[in-house]
Amino acid sequence: MKSIKSVLYRIVLIIVCSLLAKSCVTDYVYKGDKDKIEQRQQMLDDNTFVMADLSSEYTETTVARVIKTYKFNYSFTVDGRAYTDEISLTELPSFPKLKLYYLKEDPNIVSEDPQSEITTENKKGDSITDLLVGIVWGILAALILLSFLGKSYKKEQKTATQLKEPAAANTTTTATQEEEKINKEQERKAKEDPNRFMPK
Repeated sequence: MKSIKSVLYRIVLIIVCSLLAKSCVTDYVYKGDKDKIEQRQQMLDDNTFVMADLSSEYTETTVARVIKTYKFNYSFTVDGRAYTDEISLTELPSFPKLKLYYLKEDPNIVSEDPQSEITTENKKGDSITDLLVGIVWGILAALILLSFLGKSYKKEQKTATQLKEPAAANTTTTATQEEEKINKEQERKAKEDPNRFMPK
């Protein structure tokens, strides 16, 4: 059971590290999410926003012991249709309402600050940091994979050695039994020899 948990843990780590590596390298190569930039710009151009109602309860999360995020449920109505989802904020709002921009074609896509998100996306790829971080995540994923494969190979070798040892023991036992048979046959022939009592 413990071995299975260890294997699953390593597999999850490999997947997470690989996804993080892909994300960082993609940000560097493609210089931000073009679709996201286009959507946020459309929100600003159309000036489509609404005052969303926030839930009275929220979930607080601390990232790297420094950054705190607050996750709220929100709801709003556009053209008589209600929309609900979750949003993470870096600051606690002073009112139970929050100004949210939404995409006219799909009000499920919202943003608290479209301009800030556009700026963040445009900065991606300007620095080599994203690429370096992606490479580090990729190397980490490769090391975990090699460690996992190495342990599996050693385990297979150990199992093969354990299987060979009984086989060798069986061969020795068979050889001993053959020797005993030969000795008994020689003794039997000696007893049956009529000349065994004749003087030599």
